[in-house]
Amino acid sequence: MQKRHNAQLNLSLSPLGFGIMRLPMNEDGTFPKKAYKLLAEAYERGINYFDTAYTYLGGRSEEIIRETLVTNYPRESFYIADKLPVWLCKDKKDMEEIFQIQLERLGVEHIDFYLLHNLHYMRWISIYDKGVLAFLDQKRNEGSIRRVGFSFHDTANVLDPILDAYDWDFAQLQINYYDWAAQSAKDCYEVLAKRKIPCIVMEPVGGGRLASLPDPAEKLLKSERSGDSIASWAIRFAASLENAVVILSGMSDRSQLIDNLSVFSPLVPLSKKEQSILREVTEILSSYNTVNCTFCGYCVEDCPQNVDIPQIFKRYNDHKQFENTARFDADYYAFVPEKRRASNCVSCGICVSKCPQKIDVPQELKMIQGVLTKLIIDIDIWTLKEQLGNDSRLICFGAGAIGRTVLSTLRECGCKVDYFCDNAEHLWGNEIEGVPAISPARLKEMSLTEKVIVLITSSHESEIKKQLNELGIQAGM
Repeated sequence: MQKRHNAQLNLSLSPLGFGIMRLPMNEDGTFPKKAYKLLAEAYERGINYFDTAYTYLGGRSEEIIRETLVTNYPRESFYIADKLPVWLCKDKKDMEEIFQIQLERLGVEHIDFYLLHNLHYMRWISIYDKGVLAFLDQKRNEGSIRRVGFSFHDTANVLDPILDAYDWDFAQLQINYYDWAAQSAKDCYEVLAKRKIPCIVMEPVGGGRLASLPDPAEKLLKSERSGDSIASWAIRFAASLENAVVILSGMSDRSQLIDNLSVFSPLVPLSKKEQSILREVTEILSSYNTVNCTFCGYCVEDCPQNVDIPQIFKRYNDHKQFENTARFDADYYAFVPEKRRASNCVSCGICVSKCPQKIDVPQELKMIQGVLTKLIIDIDIWTLKEQLGNDSRLICFGAGAIGRTVLSTLRECGCKVDYFCDNAEHLWGNEIEGVPAISPARLKEMSLTEKVIVLITSSHESEIKKQLNELGIQAGM
């Protein structure tokens, strides 16, 4: 890939940068061989800008740069961008300690691009008062930092005073065609362009949201450029901006690398017609009621319940945008571990302060939990209450995660579940959340002498319906 020389930075940089944030990892926190190969191939194919951070990938992202790039290639042949986690710094001593850890992890004596990480108004006020600018001056004078900038998640009126406060070399903004107006990306970009401060673009594909679109949007793009990937449109949008020096992409596999490289071989800026098409795509996407999450993971870092917020939002957005209602509950319970689900949220609000998109995370999780319950238990609670008499037994067939979620909902609505029924023998005779579990044979015996209402609380609905029919029992509601 051809480098482009930037006069303000006085450097020749690859227009595509590699974001380490989304490299694949093993469950034990190590990297698979394909992660090392991916970074090495990116370098060999001409990428010379690699973006990492102190907190990325459980603190391991800096190490893989050392192991893959620093160890094997001339240091002057590539540039490292790293970030100071300002929310972890109480004073300059903390800044120094973290910086030294970063140098050690990277195995370098200097960092080419050093950023204050994830600035917004309150975070800027806090870190400014702790002497961060003096710290940056010190490192700049020592030569251990070559160029200074910040990543930013706020509005243009907040950006201006930050730019006034220091002699910044560059700034990093979240820019993609969907957020261009909705997240005031356009206003922030124009502030930098007016001041002639180079812009590094992050989240050009919106954390992957713009790599796969609803059918109407995809058909619109394919009708214009049938051979191009959906993601390439997002990359081209960002790369077409004159003051966008490097477009970062958090690549996690080789197919993404090859596709992104093809956009710059050579780059074909968007035509006016294509810009108009992307505005139509944005209108289509805006019509879907999704959560505006880029899946960056900042919200999870200090969550006391370790709720897997990005994964939950991803499953919900897929459900809304691709209308896969029938699969939402199954995917949710398959991909989100029980202890990390929305139902575990305690609404502490820590995640809200961490979210660059300013999402009211607890409220959205509560909404999603409600959607899940509605999908799982598609019944009228009040009608159920009317059917339940003193002589009725309410039985949930399915004692897994779905069953326990339904149990919680029914209890909140004042409905008592008398038994769980399940095909898993090890559950029979035990209690789940205080409810006895019985076998299908016991359920049949009970149905002969008592009035039973059976709710199917499992993703295997059709199989259980057939089983109940064979037992001579009709599923309730």
